[in-house]
Amino acid sequence: MDLFDQLTEGRGDKALDRLDAMLSLFEADSEIEQDLALERVVAYCDREWGSYAAGLDALAHRLESRSQGSVEAVMQSLRLRQEGAEPGAMIQSIRHRRWRERGRLDEREAVIALYGSEAAATSQTAFEMIFIAATRRLAEEGGEDDPFGPLSGWQLAWHDLPDELCRAVSAAHPLPATVVAARDECLKWEERLHHLELVFDCAGAGTLPTACAARRRVVEALWRKGLRAAGLDDIVARLDYWAGRGGDDGSGYGVLRDDLAAVSVALAARAPGESTKERARRLKSDHPEWSLAKIGKALGISRQAVHKHLKGSSVV
Repeated sequence: MDLFDQLTEGRGDKALDRLDAMLSLFEADSEIEQDLALERVVAYCDREWGSYAAGLDALAHRLESRSQGSVEAVMQSLRLRQEGAEPGAMIQSIRHRRWRERGRLDEREAVIALYGSEAAATSQTAFEMIFIAATRRLAEEGGEDDPFGPLSGWQLAWHDLPDELCRAVSAAHPLPATVVAARDECLKWEERLHHLELVFDCAGAGTLPTACAARRRVVEALWRKGLRAAGLDDIVARLDYWAGRGGDDGSGYGVLRDDLAAVSVALAARAPGESTKERARRLKSDHPEWSLAKIGKALGISRQAVHKHLKGSSVV
């Protein structure tokens, strides 16, 4: 390389260094300063390389040649070339990031205000303490005071719940009696996790005490299929589960089919204009395989009353 080439290369590096420094002004706090920085960078690239895109492409090439293929450098070179094709894209990305961060900060402050203080927000709530207290005896020796320690050997959410732990968290507080109630409690636990993530300011940082994580598993199973739907609100709640988190293996269709069958029977049992006797006889006609006890359950009457209503009927 002769002296002229060395001088030319040196001048090119200096120009790219200056371009890199000018691009850093895109991070300015003021949007006016950001816009002015973009104008200066465009004018500089036009003068040095003939166009904005050519200047950013030259900087991307240098970055790639010095990076040895690092992922971060590859992503930055892609951002530079996108900026060359769409002037202002980097500034818009910076602004969107700041808007998200500002909104998350506002949400964090609202959560802390909801609990009264940051310390209160990160401490166990009264509802959580119900399950922690009820399962303390299941902790490992010496771990009774650690709410996040194993219980009956269980700690990892993807493992099956031990029967003893399942019974303990189920008995500690009345289980939901409807699909709607199961959904609402499950969402209550998920909201608590979201609050913890906001307070700790880190995605995934929220962790429920082990007993509470077990309780959440129990009520989620009830929401998924453990409770039979008793009305249209329950069917909507069930759809919420299978549409948003149930997977796509088709098993949700069977659960919803059974829900619809149960609700249609319940609605038919309450059809206006029919006497209890007529409803009992119609249910027996529609479902000849049903026992007297099952018909009585659908009508809210005793087995003996069903027998009385069906006496003398051709559908007995």
